[in-house]
Amino acid sequence: MAVNRPSSRPTLKDVADRADVSPQTVSNYLSGRHATRSGPRERIELAIRELDYRPNAAARALRSRRADTIALVLEDPNALGLHEYFHMEFLNGATAAAHAAGNNLMVTLTRPDETLERALRIAREGRADGLALSLGDASAAAAEMRELAGIGLPVVLLQQTASVPGVSSITAEDEVGAAAAVAHLVGHGHRRIAWLCGRELWPGPERRFAGVREAAAAADVDLVGWTCEDFTVRSAREAVAAELAGHGAAPTAVIAANDMIALGVVQQLQEEGLGVPDDISVVGFNDFDFSSWVRPSLTTVRIPAAAMGRRAVEVLLAAEDGAVPEAPVFPAELVVRESSGPAPAA
Repeated sequence: MAVNRPSSRPTLKDVADRADVSPQTVSNYLSGRHATRSGPRERIELAIRELDYRPNAAARALRSRRADTIALVLEDPNALGLHEYFHMEFLNGATAAAHAAGNNLMVTLTRPDETLERALRIAREGRADGLALSLGDASAAAAEMRELAGIGLPVVLLQQTASVPGVSSITAEDEVGAAAAVAHLVGHGHRRIAWLCGRELWPGPERRFAGVREAAAAADVDLVGWTCEDFTVRSAREAVAAELAGHGAAPTAVIAANDMIALGVVQQLQEEGLGVPDDISVVGFNDFDFSSWVRPSLTTVRIPAAAMGRRAVEVLLAAEDGAVPEAPVFPAELVVRESSGPAPAA
């Protein structure tokens, strides 16, 4: 006898309808949570064969009680993908820790308007045992964060402090590093410093700016705010060219929100015929791998992204075993190289 199959991929409800049982009974059968009586069990098994039903990742996870997967959801407002160095280095550390524990790492890049929706979907479907989440401002989405925490999946928030019970966080001492950068420049005689950052508001750069602003005010030096479209070399070069063309008083030092921006600043200053650090000193953030071998090598505030990635996975795996969520804070260390020096003589 021919079997009529749904034209689209069969669902758990299709199986339940054909077996004349409730969807919950099918779910219990697939997960093995409760014994299923022989009659319904046989009908469910027959329906699965006839419909060629294949349980999704959620059902498989329920059966084994583990997905053996850690999810990393990264908000990507500028469509940089994994060209964003901080995310690349964080991912390297997270991958190493996940694999060392026998887990896979699932990476999802999202637009700002869909980050929490994607995270909630992963959690609801049981596709991961823990979730590390990077997004612009978690406090603006408190309801979604509470819903995510309520599902019971361990969650770690990257580069900002979690305000929702049950959600951990991984942060760095960005303000401390920023203050060290300002102190370094002030100690070399700089009295007019520019801060250059992308337009998108991200927790890490926001804390860095707060630290720069506070330290500059305490030292009574002029702080000039410059803005670039995003966090790339190209955008930084365009911003520097525009600022220098404005014919205002040029700063003697620039602190950039990350090393990609700092590299763009150095390149554009050199193209404009200015020496780094002879005319203008440049300080970045993150200490990416290229920062030590470009010329001049970059003075920067080291943020240990790979170590943060490893720790995020370790916190998630520990939370699975019932550990109380942690909130590790990583040190930010000023690394002085060739791109900074004494302020030019007046």
